[in-house]
Parts: sequence; C-alpha cells; structure tokens
Amino acid sequence: MADVMDERIRAIQITSGVGFTVGALLVALGLFLYPSLPPANEANKVVEVLAKLPAGWWMVLHSVLILGFLLVAIGFTGYGFLLHLKGSSGAASVVTACALIGGSIWTVFLSGEFFVHPFLTNLYSIEPGLGTMLFSVYWFWKMGAIAVAAVLLFTAVAAAGTAAAARELQPVWLGWGGALVAVIGIVVYALDFLAATATGAPINPLRTPFVRFAVGLPLQLWLMGVGVTLLLEWSKRMPAGSGLSGSGGGRRDTVQTTGRAPKAAIDQKPGVTRQRPQEPMLPPGVEPKPLPPPIP
Repeated sequence: MADVMDERIRAIQITSGVGFTVGALLVALGLFLYPSLPPANEANKVVEVLAKLPAGWWMVLHSVLILGFLLVAIGFTGYGFLLHLKGSSGAASVVTACALIGGSIWTVFLSGEFFVHPFLTNLYSIEPGLGTMLFSVYWFWKMGAIAVAAVLLFTAVAAAGTAAAARELQPVWLGWGGALVAVIGIVVYALDFLAATATGAPINPLRTPFVRFAVGLPLQLWLMGVGVTLLLEWSKRMPAGSGLSGSGGGRRDTVQTTGRAPKAAIDQKPGVTRQRPQEPMLPPGVEPKPLPPPIP
C-alpha cells in the first residue's frame, strides 16, 4: 500500500510540475507579446488596432495562451489531488473546481479569437459600422467571462498556497507569497468591476500593462516556482521497486543462510539409497564398517 501511495505522489509531482512550469512560461510569453489596446468601450479604435495586426500572428498568440492555461489547469488539478492525499480535502476541492472552471472559460473565449479576428477585420473594411457593432457584442462578453475566469484562478492560487504551506508541501514564503499575489489580483478585478458598474465600460484584463506585469507576471513566477519545487521533489524520490535500501519501497529478493541443512536432505524417504559419507583412508586389507539399516 505504501508503494502505491508513493507512486501516486510521484505521478502527481511530475504531472503538476510540468504543467505549472511549461504552462506558466507560455502564459508569460503571451503576456509579453500581447499588444496594448485602447479602452474596451472604444470598440472602433480597438477594431482599427486589430485590423493592422497579421491574422496568423494573432491566432498563434492566442494558441500559446490557450495551451498555457490548459497546462496550468492540469497542474492545479493534480495539485488538488496531492492536497487531498495530504489531508486538505477542503482546499483541494476549491483548487480543483476553480482551476477547471477558470481554465475552461479562458480556453473557450480565447479560442474565439481564431476566427473572430479575421472575420471582423474583413467586415470592418467593408462595413465599419456593422463590424464595430458585432465586435462590441463579442468583446463585452469575452471581457466579462475572462474577468470571472481570472478571479477563479486567483482563488485557486490562494487556496493552494495557504494549504500547501500548512502541509509543508511548499516553503512558507512561497505558499503565502502566492496567496498575497492572489489577493491583490482579486482586489484589482473587484475594483475594476465596481468602476465598470458606474461607467458601463467592460473589464479588459490584458489591456493595461499594470494588470499584465504587476499582477499577471508575479502569478506566473509563482506557478513556475511551484512547478520547479514539485520537479525537484520528484527527482529526489527513489522509484518504488528499485530494490535499494532506504528507497521506501520495493521488494528485495535476498536469501538468508542459517548454516543448517535443508530438511529434505535429512528426512529421507524409505527406499531411497543413501550415499556413503566420505571416510578417511583405511590401511590395505581393512574393510569399512557397514552402514546401519535405513530408518523406516
């Protein structure tokens, strides 16, 4: 049973470690490459900026972001299982649910950019008014959904950081540092939401450099830190079944010698001819003593 638990933990460590590390690198790359856009309520200016961007480059950029968020969601899901195995089932439930829902929202709405961008840019060149109107409808839905997804991911970070620090899965500074970054992100989005209710302008998480680099970039650094920590722990644990002492698992096939003859060699069955034991050399003409009769 201990071997099975060890294998489960090792599988979670490698899966979550790769998901966090590679996913955070891809999302951070997308944040650096994402262009600065006008305010979302000025849809005509946003469409003008997007019309000047190559459609292929825009699609590749969102593909990188989608893959990054997908890997991060996988990392959070595995980390939720690890917290559950360590006894933090409540935090594990929060981490898994928030990460899966938030990652799904990011993936769905970022996937719309594959075809919305070329469609709107072509329509805008023919009918600017209609293109701006359709873009506004899609853009407002997208910004609202992504804001909700961001808050869910920040909630997953806060729950994972505090629970992991309590269970000694992370250093205290790393666990509570991630929780602090998550709280700052939730507060920023809450303030943007309150401002949007007064002005009617939608929230755009990726528009301002402050949100991208002061909130988003530290979050990606935290994810990479957690991923590297998991990979280091995975590399230190010996695989179960290795047969090495101190590995914590595996079966060692050893033979214990006691100096006693096997029982089968002592208890001879009747009728079986026994071999004469070796005797010292006798002088010529002296007959050896006969063997006693076999014991029935």
